[in-house]
Order: sequence, then structure tokens, then C-alpha cells
Amino acid sequence: MRPVDQKQTVVAVFVTDVRMERDCIRLYAQTHREICAAAVLPGGRELLRQLRSGLTPQVLVLDALLADIGILSLIEEVHALHLDPEPVILLTVPVPEQTAARRAVQVFSDCQMILKPYRLKDLFDQVYLLGAGADQYRLYRARGFCRNCLQKMRADPSMSGCDYLEQMLLYAYTAERAFTITVLYQMVALENDTQEASVAAAVMRLSRKMWQQGTPMYRELCRRCGLDEGAVLPNGKLLKGLLELLQREIT
Repeated sequence: MRPVDQKQTVVAVFVTDVRMERDCIRLYAQTHREICAAAVLPGGRELLRQLRSGLTPQVLVLDALLADIGILSLIEEVHALHLDPEPVILLTVPVPEQTAARRAVQVFSDCQMILKPYRLKDLFDQVYLLGAGADQYRLYRARGFCRNCLQKMRADPSMSGCDYLEQMLLYAYTAERAFTITVLYQMVALENDTQEASVAAAVMRLSRKMWQQGTPMYRELCRRCGLDEGAVLPNGKLLKGLLELLQREIT
């Protein structure tokens, strides 16, 4: 069982003639490790040119109201290329719904849809789900939740304990049976070609560093684990507390 090293990167192409949207997508993609923005393009004709030149996205994100080509014609031309594999098409559709974009959705039932305005997080989440599938999406959400928790506790991302703790949480979260913390140390040590003691020590250093930050979330974890809110969380209790939050958040 090695779910941690099976991260899938989804290759996506985004097409919108709104320059601000393109700029925001490029910036957001730089911080999003799981999605590769292979191209962020201003129009459908440029998309077709690049697809014919060998661009092979898993997901195509198309603004349904592109100025240079009608969305119905664009989708027809994409299908006519017989790309292998065939990309999933995600249309960004403005409200109100009574638009040419809505008719496109009705005609091309194989397209997915997200309404505008959207949050970039929601857009990228949908792209990952379409490109990677439900099982990988579950891991993707779990990784995102772990990283968000560490940020809230002001964990130093340069510390190896961050990666080790995230991996331990993912192993515990996806396991069909409960693992002892010793087994989790072993699994993470094997994953990172290091020693179990090194993993345990790194996570403990991380916990102490977060204790020094004294964030509300760290103090709340202490209380959840039956400790004084000013205590340093041992590795086992830190893992247990975060795992309970993760399981509650992502069913």
C-alpha cells in the first residue's frame, strides 16, 4: 500500500479571451502542484492550432462565450481531431443560464460545466476531479486539507516534518485497517529512504515549532486530545487529532 507516491498530475489547457482571467489562472497554477497548466490561451483558434501541433491535455477548460469562434463549432472541431486520449471538456458558463452556452451544454452532453463567476480553487478542484478520477481526487482533497491545517498552525514548510506528517496522515486516512504509529514511521521511512527514528524526530521537531507559535488550532488540538492547551503535542496525539479532523472533513 503506497498511496502517497501515486500523486497524479493532471494536464490542463485553459481558454478564455479575458486577459485578467488568464493572468489569474497562470498565477494560481504556479502554486498548484497537482495541476499542470500546459497552456493558457486567448482563443479557440489558437487552441485548435496547438492541439494539431501535438498539445495533449487531459482536461480542456473553455470559456463558453469565446469571441473568435462559436463554442459549438469549437467543440465539434476538437472532437473531429480524434485526440487520444480524448480530453474532458469543462465549460465555464456565465449566468443567467439562457445563453448560447446553455444550448451548448444541452447539445454536447459529454461536456461538464461550471458557472461563472467561480473561485479559482473551485475551478482547479473540478479540473483535478475530471482529469484524475474520484479516488485520486479524494487523496488530492486530503492533501489540501493537511496543508491547510499546517498553514493554520504556522508550520515551517521547509521542515521535513511537514512532508512526513502529511504522508503519515494520508497512509492512515486511506488504510483499510488502523496502523500503529510505529508502522506509519516505517512506511514513511521507506518512502523517503530514511530511518524510522529520523521520521519520528522530524515530526516531533515540527510539533514543538508549532507549539511555539501558539496558534488557536494547535491549542484546540491539545484540548481535543485531553491535554492542557499549553502542552506540546506528542507525535501520536498530533496525528490522531489531525486524522479525526480529516475524517470529519472528507468522508
